[in-house]
Amino acid sequence: MKKTSFLTLILALSILISCNKQKTTDYLFLNKEQLKPLGIELSEKGVFYKNNNPKWNEDGEKYAFLGFYSSNDVYLNSFHYNENDTLKAESADDSLFINKEFTRNDFYPILVGNTKGKYSLDNEEKNIKLLPVAVCMEETGLAERKDTLVIWIKMTESLKQALPSEIKVEDYLRLPDDKTKK
Repeated sequence: MKKTSFLTLILALSILISCNKQKTTDYLFLNKEQLKPLGIELSEKGVFYKNNNPKWNEDGEKYAFLGFYSSNDVYLNSFHYNENDTLKAESADDSLFINKEFTRNDFYPILVGNTKGKYSLDNEEKNIKLLPVAVCMEETGLAERKDTLVIWIKMTESLKQALPSEIKVEDYLRLPDDKTKK
């Protein structure tokens, strides 16, 4: 009996120390399988996102392609580029990113940051309600990363369709600096 209690205590502590996924409407926590249809790939090397927005001109974007990665060595490295641009790998992480297939979604991150409101990718479009998707870096298996990335995604109908049907998007949409979500 004591052995079981001790194991339960260890399990409970490991859950508390890891990424906090408690039920909250501050961020939408998705697992590895749920992130994939959004173009966000988790692997043992980090988090990767690479998208060619088919509506980039309509959206008033300067670049058709947007991508980023987050790894043990790099908190966040982002790329904005066009089809004819050549990306050069300056690191092993860059090489992994360059070799990833890109998605063709009309939804894309506007901001990427953390749960404390600090942003590393900032497209400066903060006057629209966005979907804050939380990614637990611990799910990648990276030894050095136990933090949570928050990816603020532009809402479109195709994003809604890419999410699991039980998710009520309206419960999460908000302005990035608005804690009231209204």
